[in-house]
Amino acid sequence: MAKTGLTSEEIKEKALQITEEKIRYHGFEKFRLTDLAKELKVSHAALYNHFKDKSALLDAISERWLTQMDNILECITKKKTSPSKLIIEWFLKYHELKREKVLKDPELFKSFNMAAELEKPFILNHLHNINQQLLDLVELAVEAGEINGESPVKLVEILLEATVSFHHPRMVLDHKDEKRELLLQKIVEVLLSGLTSNATQ
Repeated sequence: MAKTGLTSEEIKEKALQITEEKIRYHGFEKFRLTDLAKELKVSHAALYNHFKDKSALLDAISERWLTQMDNILECITKKKTSPSKLIIEWFLKYHELKREKVLKDPELFKSFNMAAELEKPFILNHLHNINQQLLDLVELAVEAGEINGESPVKLVEILLEATVSFHHPRMVLDHKDEKRELLLQKIVEVLLSGLTSNATQ
């Protein structure tokens, strides 16, 4: 227990919350761990037990956001309806969550984008989760006879590659002021339509 009366886990969570707010309004370049320790009323050493440096703190914030995103998208894969419709819904939500973050928290998104470019472990874990979720949906669509399933893994690769500008961090940032949901929906529908045609031949 720290002098604040908070548990170690509570200190960590509060640190993330305070950091998000500070960066949201002042930018991450001006943020300092020493300032955070003062606001939490803990020693620098106590804070360093959780975050070895500023980069680790920013990574923790990005990782928490990605975990929340993964959970939201996972809920879509569990719905009981046409797998093809769920694939479209999944892509639209994936794009929405990324664009929403850019617009709401541009400074935090910059930090996430830097982590993505460095392919940090938590980024790779997120990409693994995303691929697995989409693979699950594609396999369900194959089982339902909605699309051709010669290689579900290859189909996932095609779907992600064809929609990359809607979920790649750098490209989402570049198009942040554009409403592209209808375009994304049409692209996925066209792809699935082609796969559906193959499935019925």
